[in-house]
This record gives sequence, structure tokens and C-alpha cells, in this order.
Amino acid sequence: MTDSEKIENLLTVFYENHGNLRGYVFASTRSYHGSEEVLQSVAIKIAQAGATFDGERPALPWIMGITKNQIKQWYQKNRRDARHISFEVIDEYLPKMAVFSAEQMTPRRDALDRCMQKLPAKQRRIVELKYVDNCNCTQIAVALGKSVQSIYSLLKRLKAELRKCIEFQLQRPEVF
Repeated sequence: MTDSEKIENLLTVFYENHGNLRGYVFASTRSYHGSEEVLQSVAIKIAQAGATFDGERPALPWIMGITKNQIKQWYQKNRRDARHISFEVIDEYLPKMAVFSAEQMTPRRDALDRCMQKLPAKQRRIVELKYVDNCNCTQIAVALGKSVQSIYSLLKRLKAELRKCIEFQLQRPEVF
């Protein structure tokens, strides 16, 4: 088997398991953008190192190893603490979790975008600082001149409001 055939086979396994991998990565990063970034890095690593893979071994455990390493690197790059992640627990419970494929995420993502547009500009900015710019609550509080506790409370309330809005839109898409 040629090197390019090995890489093609590995990438085929990667994309066949993309939904499960996405769930695994999202459970580890708790970030939509972080998950996409990690999955792209995994695909790149597979393409770079695939020629050295021993084709006699199963591909998925090798890909999972790369995925774990890319998650750890993502945490280091974003200066986040990964101590709360237990890969063993995620490994054990991942098959039992619902996996969102890209097709399932698109309606949720569209609903989120519509719900975000309904928020007042200041509240939308706080959500964007937290989940797009990956700022922590202390950084947001300093940037906006608010107390950290008020940012925690506001984010908790905003997440609940957004969750309700998204679920409502998904139940009644014809309204929007």
C-alpha cells in the first residue's frame, strides 16, 4: 500500500467517525469553535503522519490518541486549565451520549444566531466575549467595569434564555 493510500484510508476512518469525534472533542473543550479547531488539527496530523501508520493496527485508537493530544494542545494554546478533563470518563460515556452531526448542528446554530440577534447589544457583547473571544468572567468584568459576580449571574441567566429561545425555535421553525 502506498503512503497516499494509507493516508486516504486513515482520513476515511476519521470522516466516518467524525460525529463521534466531534462529540468527544466538544465534551472535552465545551467550545463549538474549539471543537472545530481541534478536529481540523486532527485531520492535518493524520495527513502529515499517516504514512508512518502501521496498517496492521486498527486506525481508530490511533486517531483517538491524536485527538487527545490535539485537545491538550488546544488547552495549552488557549491558556486554559485542562485539569477538569477526565479522558477516561469521556471514553467510557461517549458511546452513550447523543452525537450531533453537522446536519443536526446547522438548525441549532441558525436558531442560536437568531436568538443572539434578539439580545440587547450589551448582553450580546458579553456572550460574544465569553464564547467567541474565550474571555473568562474576570476579563469580561474588567473590560466592562462590572463585578465578576454580576458577570457570572448575567451569563447564567443569558444561557438559560438562549437555551429556551433555541428550543422554542426548533419546535416552531415556521414562526421565524
